[in-house]
Amino acid sequence: MKKRKLKGYVLPALYVIILMVVFGAVSLVSTLVKSNPSYLYSIGILNNNTVPVVSEVGSTPTLIIKPYGGEVEIASPFYDVNSSPEEQEKALIYYQNTYMKNTGILYTSDNSFDVVTVLDGKVLNIKKDDILGTVVEIEYTPDLRGVYYSLSEVNVKVGDTLLQGEVIGKSGINSISSKNYNLLFEVYYKGSLINPEDFYKWDISKLN
Repeated sequence: MKKRKLKGYVLPALYVIILMVVFGAVSLVSTLVKSNPSYLYSIGILNNNTVPVVSEVGSTPTLIIKPYGGEVEIASPFYDVNSSPEEQEKALIYYQNTYMKNTGILYTSDNSFDVVTVLDGKVLNIKKDDILGTVVEIEYTPDLRGVYYSLSEVNVKVGDTLLQGEVIGKSGINSISSKNYNLLFEVYYKGSLINPEDFYKWDISKLN
């Protein structure tokens, strides 16, 4: 049998067809991304720990920030009845010859730092505590509120509506820490104390 040679115009035509297919695929992906930014996450192209994965079209997680600006350290974590004995021991606060279970997280620093609201909310109460210093209570939802202790100064008043990240005041002293700059932060959900470290991971938009 004689070998047939491809005509000169066949190969260029194939290249054109291949380029058109590739261009069409790129255009399709671009259109999907513009109409639904979460598309790239759903197919695993952009999936890392720095950007939250959107699991439902049109749903955006309400992220929670931490209640301070600047560098701090955790002097005493939240006392969790389900944690190990070693972790529970770290969460005990010693005051006037008595050990107390820490009901929040005690943040300390060698330098003054801003205290900020972790979510949008409304200031419910401001008061003085003999042991823990100035206290500011903020309601985020009817079932969720945060209590900020040990402020040295307060920039808000009762009834104020705050935006997430707004400065409430400055860190200050209390009677349970030897540091000059402290913040004790508590979180209540449906009347019960919860671990703030767990709370920071919540998606508020999904709460009932």
